[in-house]
Amino acid sequence: MHILAINQFYAPDLSATAQLLTDLCEDLVRVGDRVTVVASRGTYLGGDRLPAHETLRGVEVRRPWATSLGKRTAADRLTDYATFGASALWEVARVARPDVLLTLTTPPMIAAGAAVVARARKVPLVTWIQDVYPEVAVAFGVLPPAHLATRALKFAARASHRAATLGVVLSDGMAERVVAQGQPRARLRVIPNWADGAWLTPVAREDNTFRREHGLVDRFVAMYSGNLGAGHELQPFIEVARSVERSRPEIAFVFVGEGVRRAAAELSARGLTNVRFLPYQPRERLAESLSAADLHLASLQEGLAGLLVPSKLYGILAVGRPLLYLGPATCEVSQVIARDDLGWQVRPGDVDGIVKALLAAASDRPATSAKGARARAVFLQRYDRPHALLRWRSVLTEAVSGKAQRDSFPVPG
Repeated sequence: MHILAINQFYAPDLSATAQLLTDLCEDLVRVGDRVTVVASRGTYLGGDRLPAHETLRGVEVRRPWATSLGKRTAADRLTDYATFGASALWEVARVARPDVLLTLTTPPMIAAGAAVVARARKVPLVTWIQDVYPEVAVAFGVLPPAHLATRALKFAARASHRAATLGVVLSDGMAERVVAQGQPRARLRVIPNWADGAWLTPVAREDNTFRREHGLVDRFVAMYSGNLGAGHELQPFIEVARSVERSRPEIAFVFVGEGVRRAAAELSARGLTNVRFLPYQPRERLAESLSAADLHLASLQEGLAGLLVPSKLYGILAVGRPLLYLGPATCEVSQVIARDDLGWQVRPGDVDGIVKALLAAASDRPATSAKGARARAVFLQRYDRPHALLRWRSVLTEAVSGKAQRDSFPVPG
């Protein structure tokens, strides 16, 4: 097949959607498909400019001009979205006709424009829904529920769902949200995100240079790694760090990543000796940095279950570490933890619950390590990269053939 994919970000960008799309496209090339990607010359954090055209590990990458202001303000983000959306669709219309068009949800509602191009070129369209818009924007307070832009985005979402040959969502909960937007359930497929277990492997504490470099050798490390974004709660973890700073000085809180909540979190943590912030780590060091944690932290705001799924879950499972999750019980993360006892769950706002779970993890290291070992086993069984390739190629083949194969893709195990 010739697959033409659209997303704002692609390798070497380190954003989650860029890494996922890069994995998928490279795997498709390895099994014999031709893949073209249309992406931005800018990067998730803004500033950098990437080549207009190149071939990366067999994938043709075309990057039309667009602004690269980054995520500092809503205006910057919207400008980047708008300029990339317009130039990307123009580029898609110029590429040699593919067998299938695959579009992600960044920028929001680019699928609606892709649907017009797909219809004009008589190409099947597959939408890959990572975040459910405009509901996510409303939940974040970016758009009021009754705003004209919100209504326009709802109309565009419904139109793109109707036009898509197939839609791919990350969980059953997200499928319910998308059905509520107007997508027929029979044309939805559930494929969880993943990590690459071939290179993202557990690194033992005694062999971990990341721990040595950052003075963490003798510490119990509670790590938040990934997007410090609007959908994730950080302040409760800072409050917990403050409450145990003197009583449990061996516990270190390490926040690795960038996002709109980082500045506020750093300000709140000022003066705390048990908290530190680090930038995104290079992909080649991700196994070390993720394995440096004894316990990973993750969070999701109340009301966001089904609208997005924290993709950090799969990297954490890959390196065999347990997880302390703060968020609604209906989220995919909560369900994965509960099914195989891979960590601890705390409802939003329950700081005392976080303290209790943290101290349980730090005080019983063998039990905590056992949860981590189960995490790696579950990952290999259900969420490793080869599982995703099989599911994705089946979906793309189905879209091209026009013959429905199944209603969903159950996660193995």
